[in-house]
Amino acid sequence: MKKNSFTISIFCKKNILFPIMAFSLLNLQSCGGDGSPRIKDGESVTIKESSKGTVTEVEEVKPGDDFKIIDEKIIDDKTKSTAIVHYLNGKTDTLSLQKLKSESQSGNHTHSALRGVLMYSLASAFFSRNLANTTPNSSYYKTADAYNKSTGLKNDMVKTATSRRVMTPGRASRGYGAGKSFRSYGG
Repeated sequence: MKKNSFTISIFCKKNILFPIMAFSLLNLQSCGGDGSPRIKDGESVTIKESSKGTVTEVEEVKPGDDFKIIDEKIIDDKTKSTAIVHYLNGKTDTLSLQKLKSESQSGNHTHSALRGVLMYSLASAFFSRNLANTTPNSSYYKTADAYNKSTGLKNDMVKTATSRRVMTPGRASRGYGAGKSFRSYGG
């Protein structure tokens, strides 16, 4: 009896210890020699960051947080980027983009509709670190003239942007199912 319980005990310990050891080895393998994580199949890409800020003027067009961009200007001090909001009731607010960004990061949804509109304007350069992701979208502008002006201003922002190289995940590191072995047949 003792022999059987001893064998069962060793068998259970092996079944518990083996997965732990395997996990530990895999976990160590994903770190660089200095213990820092490494990006499998990483790519070096150039990021363009805006060195200038914007003043984006928006107007409420329907009650209930429906806004359209009416004008944008580039300013030299990025930290002074603002949104000037004209409401249907005649009230006007000037909001710091820094405040809107911190509200978003803290989960505050007070100005979520306004932030949604700003993400499709030049102001998105303040929220996003890559100027390449800043593309004015005509459906968020009140007039074609306002949209065309912003598109021209984006070119000015690109000319004064700073560039830096960063490592990003490569194809094999882009989340669950990115590898070919995870793709289903026919898809």
